[in-house]
Amino acid sequence: GRRYARENTVKVTNVDIKKVSMIDFIVAVENSIGEGSCFACVPRPPSSIEITVDSEENAIKLCDEGLDINSDKYSVELCFSKNTVVSIFNLPSHIDDVVITEKLEQYKIEIVDNVVRHYYKQRPDVADGTRHVKCKFPPNFHSLPWAMQFDTPDGPQTFKVLHNNQSKVCFKCLSPDHEKKACPKIQCRKCRVYGHMAFNCETSKCENCNRYVTLCAC
Repeated sequence: GRRYARENTVKVTNVDIKKVSMIDFIVAVENSIGEGSCFACVPRPPSSIEITVDSEENAIKLCDEGLDINSDKYSVELCFSKNTVVSIFNLPSHIDDVVITEKLEQYKIEIVDNVVRHYYKQRPDVADGTRHVKCKFPPNFHSLPWAMQFDTPDGPQTFKVLHNNQSKVCFKCLSPDHEKKACPKIQCRKCRVYGHMAFNCETSKCENCNRYVTLCAC
């Protein structure tokens, strides 16, 4: 008979469950791992879905490949795994996988497996710019930001980042307690004081030299 095992259950996050049909997810799962392989598809408000399949092997396959639904790509994570799959979207193909792992390791994130490139379903020999990497976050690590910066031929650019249980954190230091514009580690380009950005600078200027008082030598 059917076995609804926890190790066979995966989670899809960042889903608009009010707009996306559960049937679409069931079809996508069975297109990926075989007809009749999807045992349960349970929406978990506000933005995730738990899917139970027929084997742990197929659950892992879904995590490795992700799901393509209506031209959207969804990362898949084992519900009861200590690992987290980080997905980076639209990344130029020439950026080496080592660049990704080194950037993650700067946050003391342990890389569990090799970076995996995602391919077009119709052309499985052509990468679509999405990379997945299985990681283990350190204790008390809240979240990666929604975007990460990489160097490109056009200069530094940011690329969308998704993983399960992702939350809003400071882009600079990853603290959940403030946004980048109020980060104590960021320095204002105008007054050179830490804790705010130039567009948010309220430092007054010297009446004599018209320089910011923090830079004034009067």
